[in-house]
Amino acid sequence: MDHKSFSTHFLDRVSFKRSDKIWLKAQFRNESTRIIPVWNSKSFYMPAPDQRPIFLTPSDLDNYRKAFESSILLGVSNKRTYFAVDIDSEECASTLCDQKNGEFLDLRHVVSLLNYQEGVLMTLAQFMINWNSNNRFCGKCGYPTVSSEAGNVCICQNSQCKQSHFPSMDPAIIVLVSSGEYCLLGSQKPWPKGMYSTIAGFVEPGENIEDAVIREVAEETGIKVKEIAYQSSQPWLFPSSLMLGFTATAMSNKIRIAKNELDDARWFSREEIKDNLNQGLMRLPSKVSIAYHLIKTWYDKGDVGKLNPT
Repeated sequence: MDHKSFSTHFLDRVSFKRSDKIWLKAQFRNESTRIIPVWNSKSFYMPAPDQRPIFLTPSDLDNYRKAFESSILLGVSNKRTYFAVDIDSEECASTLCDQKNGEFLDLRHVVSLLNYQEGVLMTLAQFMINWNSNNRFCGKCGYPTVSSEAGNVCICQNSQCKQSHFPSMDPAIIVLVSSGEYCLLGSQKPWPKGMYSTIAGFVEPGENIEDAVIREVAEETGIKVKEIAYQSSQPWLFPSSLMLGFTATAMSNKIRIAKNELDDARWFSREEIKDNLNQGLMRLPSKVSIAYHLIKTWYDKGDVGKLNPT
């Protein structure tokens, strides 16, 4: 998977079918349909070393009475319909593991092993189930909501409110700042030792994305930037971010670390990155992340070869 692999462009979301209960029930009984079960915020995979995702057929859930009611329509691809189902029964989850010789795992631990389509489907399934779980009550009045439109809308049951809640992503900027032959990378305390990445942060209300780049870099490192250029974006549904990737040029080199944001920040040359990676002293973000893509794009423009850490 590359950094664009979480885009759902291959998947027809068939939004016009979300309220068609006859069509939905027919698709859920169709054995060509594939169902992605999620239990306790974990997805279903073959055991190591394969760890390929396990897609269920409708008959696999014949004994799970809530299967259709808890299903979420993801979309259609190559005439095959995909649903996600929230498995809220530990007994059902255990039965599936025994029957399919599978296990429920944290998606983030295996996502780099998945191919493009698998990564999109597993990520989208987990996001939609988590979103429904987090919106069981109305954020406006506090009344319970009911899932509608095949799991794609939550509607408040208060007759005086009736607010509709829709899935959304939070915009966040992520930026590779460079100064000559150096790039600026930071590290946070919760990260594994030696892990460094690009500067990132959420866009504040009323802020445009270019101003968010300027503010985040200055807040976290004290560096002022110019020549801000948009590169690409990536949906990062862990839990619900839309990453907007940029490059920028530093106007100064003196770093002032905001300790409430970063544990460390420093300038790295390509040679330093190469040597640190080879010696096991440094780790970079997952290859499926836009952060890695931004670093690699900058690194590969140098004369020390291509970035391909082991």
